Amino acid sequence: MVESFFKNDEGHNVTVNGDRYRAMITNFFIPELNNHDVQELWFQQDGATCHTARATIDLLKDTFGDRLISRFGPVNYPARSCDLTPLDYFCGAM
Repeated sequence: MVESFFKNDEGHNVTVNGDRYRAMITNFFIPELNNHDVQELWFQQDGATCHTARATIDLLKDTFGDRLISRFGPVNYPARSCDLTPLDYFCGAM
């Protein structure tokens, strides 16, 4: 991550909420995906509230269908899985 995506008009960082997250997905992420072959692409996200809001899950399911790994999504990931959060486990072992 080079810099925060979520900033207000004055350039200050802002809290990510469901509306801001969905706007980023709609206005940036999905248009960028349209430039690539994503037929086999899976999308995974953590259990943050803005990620798991019903409106967010519905938006992502429209794009990824059953290839969405998320809490409340079609594929629910196992909690505390070292396969899904490797940096948490790597940094914790240092």
